[in-house]
Order: sequence, then C-alpha cells, then structure tokens
Amino acid sequence: MRNTFCSENINSIDEDDESAFDKDNRSLQLNEPVDCTGLINKIKQALSVAMGHYWKDLSDPKFILFSLLDPRIKRLSFLSTSERYAAEDLLRVKYREMKSNMETKIVNIEENKQNQKKASTILASLKKPIPSACADEVTEYLPLEEIDLESNPFTWWKERKEKFPILSQFAMKYLSVYTVTTSSEKLFSDANNLLVNKETAEIFKYLIFLKQNNNNLN
Repeated sequence: MRNTFCSENINSIDEDDESAFDKDNRSLQLNEPVDCTGLINKIKQALSVAMGHYWKDLSDPKFILFSLLDPRIKRLSFLSTSERYAAEDLLRVKYREMKSNMETKIVNIEENKQNQKKASTILASLKKPIPSACADEVTEYLPLEEIDLESNPFTWWKERKEKFPILSQFAMKYLSVYTVTTSSEKLFSDANNLLVNKETAEIFKYLIFLKQNNNNLN
C-alpha cells in the first residue's frame, strides 16, 4: 500500500521536477528498493570534498576565531597548541582595535555634549567614560569553562553582555548565520515542489533525502 501511495505521488510531480531525478538517463524509481550500501560513507566523502573546496585552510586563525567565540568549544581541543595560540592572539588584536575605537567614540560624544551646554559645576569637566566591567575581556574570557554542547551560545553571551561588552559584540557578529542563496535556497525550492499537500508529509523527508543524494545512489 505504501509503494502504491509513493508511486501515485511521484506521478503527480510535473515533468520539470521529474527531470531533476534523472542522471545520465537513469531514472530513480522511488517505489523500488534502492541499494544504500556504503551510502553514508559516500555522503561523508562528498561533504569532505565540498569542505576542502570552500575552506581550503581551516587552520587559518580567521576561521578558528568563530570556534574560539563559541563558549561550547572555546578550548579548541581539536587543534594544535600553536593553532590555538594564533587564534587567541588574533582575538586580542581585534579586541584592542575595537576597544580603542569605542573609547574614541565615547570621548567624542562627551566632548560634543560639553560643547553644546555649559558646565554647571567645576566637576563637570572631570567626567570620564565608564570603564568596561573587565580590564581585559579576553584575559577574563579564555580561562572560563566550556558550556554543554546542548546549550545556546547566544543566550550565554546575552547573559554576560555587561561583563564582556566588546566580546559579546564580536560573538554576535562571528557566530551569526549569514543569509545565502545557494544550496539552502535550492532545498527550500525543492521542498515547495515536493510538498504538494498534507498527505505527502509522510514520505516528504525521504523524497528530499533521495533527491539531494541521488548522485551517491546506484
């Protein structure tokens, strides 16, 4: 009964969608058993090749910086000591640059305020910018224990925004997921084409999986 249901739904897909299932004139028959021997290894290998293409040097400190700002894996135990130190040094450089820029902006704002209104007392000219909670946020952050992998890193940074005002901004920048119009958008388009009605939801995830991995199937 399930094979009949699957076949009926496959036949309801238009010709353009059916052509997407063809590879070298070989049509995938989803209502027949598929040889999945070694399929997981093939998918892993395909992902590894893709990562090697788009991220040729994952040991570059600029890439490691993302992981360093993730409180779940901040110890970077999967890297060598020299690679970890290089990422930490880069974080310190960026931190000092941003801190200097922020202090300059604060001083300029205070000067503009003083120019716009007369000081009411002699103590008004002694106003100074409020210092950060930590004299050196990087030095305070690095020794902290990692959190559970199931925890939300954004929640962790939000709760410590006052303690790490500069690093928290870095975290929101480097840990954010950027909008792209590549594979993820194509996947949404495929989903829209395949999910015709609620009755197809049962086999929906299988159709998407097979379509995205059809190159790995015999």
